[in-house]
Amino acid sequence: MGKKKSRSSKKPAKNNRSNGLGDIDSNITSNPSASSFSLPSFAADLPQPAEGWARELRKLEKELQNTRYQDAEIVISAAKVARIMRQFDVLEKILTKAESKGVVIEDQEMWTQLNEDVAALKRVKTLVRSDNMKKVINDVMKEGVSVDFVTFDCSSFLGLNCIQFAASKGDVQMMEQLIKMGAALDIEAMPPPSVLATQSGLVMKPKKCTALLMAVNGALTTRSVMSIVAKGGMGGKGGMFGGSEARETYEGCVECAIQLVRLGADTSVTFQFPPGGKNHPIYQSWHVWNIEGKSVRDVATLVGSDSFEKTVEEFSTMEHQIEHVNCRCGSRLPWKQCHAGKPTDPYYLAGKGDKKDITKVTWRYSPLAPCHCNTSNARLGLPGTKKIHFKCCWDETAHREYYQCDKTSEISVMARTPTNPIQREAMKMMQEMLKGKTEDEISEVMESMQQMRSDPEFVIKSRCDMVREGGALAMQAIVAGNNPCSKLSSWDPEVYAGVMETMDAELSFQWNDIHWALPKAEMLKRVSEWNEALEQYCDSIGLTGSEREAVIKLHTASPFAPCGNVKCGKMETSVKQYADARNVTVLRTAHLHVKEKTGRITSRRRANQARGKDKPVEFHQGNLFNKCCLIIRGNDALPNSF
Repeated sequence: MGKKKSRSSKKPAKNNRSNGLGDIDSNITSNPSASSFSLPSFAADLPQPAEGWARELRKLEKELQNTRYQDAEIVISAAKVARIMRQFDVLEKILTKAESKGVVIEDQEMWTQLNEDVAALKRVKTLVRSDNMKKVINDVMKEGVSVDFVTFDCSSFLGLNCIQFAASKGDVQMMEQLIKMGAALDIEAMPPPSVLATQSGLVMKPKKCTALLMAVNGALTTRSVMSIVAKGGMGGKGGMFGGSEARETYEGCVECAIQLVRLGADTSVTFQFPPGGKNHPIYQSWHVWNIEGKSVRDVATLVGSDSFEKTVEEFSTMEHQIEHVNCRCGSRLPWKQCHAGKPTDPYYLAGKGDKKDITKVTWRYSPLAPCHCNTSNARLGLPGTKKIHFKCCWDETAHREYYQCDKTSEISVMARTPTNPIQREAMKMMQEMLKGKTEDEISEVMESMQQMRSDPEFVIKSRCDMVREGGALAMQAIVAGNNPCSKLSSWDPEVYAGVMETMDAELSFQWNDIHWALPKAEMLKRVSEWNEALEQYCDSIGLTGSEREAVIKLHTASPFAPCGNVKCGKMETSVKQYADARNVTVLRTAHLHVKEKTGRITSRRRANQARGKDKPVEFHQGNLFNKCCLIIRGNDALPNSF
């Protein structure tokens, strides 16, 4: 890909300082390869998966395990999807295992190209495979270390965190690996050191420093040095900046900058000297380039990349960002084509008043970062899962989603509550009420309701009023859905409402002891939060002594659920001990129990007699049964694993 005519045909100004180029040769431009930000050519022949490429890859990985990597069709399909998602470590594993198994691939040209893609990635100079980086990956993924506050020694600046360091060096692979692990894009990470410079020559990083700012600074610096070398300066060599190394660093910095913008990095961040750093030699180029106080968007033309200029311009609008901002897994695909492929998958948050301000959008926490249930388990004294978010709690979108602020790295939680039968009946009543109204009247009613529902204080007040006014019957009907296994009717409505009011209104919920449908991680979070709020409620009303003990004993949330058979009365003794029933056969009336150690079901009737006489039937599974024991009558269902 040659130099673009539009750039090379420009005549340099006699005084370069007037146009901000300073000592930079305008003929030195960045030419990223066509494959850097586009799908491989074969992707055009593959249909877009209904639920996104990420779930397609996960499905194919499971099929590879089931077929022991010996099905050629599955192998090549999985390899293609891994390449589309730029999951080169997964791709290499597929290629290596398939070859070791002696799998015969008909399309040898494709197979060769996939191997070459992996080899090409490995030829790129990067620190991602260094011992230091391997330790960082282990600490973040296994030990709970925050990736945003890991620092790397730099030859020029003090105080860079690891993503700022990677961007400043043009190390694309390292930068994307850090973002996968949950690195925030625009965080300053730490206040600059109090000392401007060290005796070794290191100088304080720029004020309000971000990874994007360091990538652009790195691109400008290497472009400037290459210009000096091209004019015979530095002995025509440029030391460590000369030859192909300077070109690699320059192209790497430009690629980092482009990808950061595509991920949603803030382009309004400005170049600011650190306190007392205006006259330091490291920052003299800023005076030459005349970039002090200017934003990344303002200096985009100085980078020397049409691709970067175009990307900055395109991603300056909210509409384009929402549609095209990249998933944080490193695929360089938009969220809706990648890990947020389901129609119901959320991937960003924007307040009603922030819908035109792209700096106020908060993006979903990285799907390949450590799952947050690790943190919750540690708080509850339970072992961490050590799983990535996508393979653990990602699909539990009916309950909570995690979003990350790129400026602070803080994680915010969006809590959702599934509707119960009574709420669904209320919705039907609302539909009936709106019949015969005009579109404007319906819009007015819905907007009014939406405003009320979006106010956490209003929602929690409404819930508490219903509980206080309706008493125990309201709790049993509204919260527990009239499930006879619930014990909420014995709770004090005033205490129940008081605990809800004590919690953060935005994350408050109605505790339900029939929590079979809640995923384990979400249920454990609610147990912890409810019981903490219960203690705070008792403190707020001054409960002490035996009275306090009695209130806490009765109203404490338990992670153990009752058996779904109201006549049984047994409770779980370990979390999620009674799983939902599956794989069923028809039996006559029988009372069955699960043995706690083996999970096998025993019956008062002989299992072999039942198995011989009865035929399998379809079983529509709901949340009515928690598999301790079931009353089976007629065509009711029973697990067939005796």
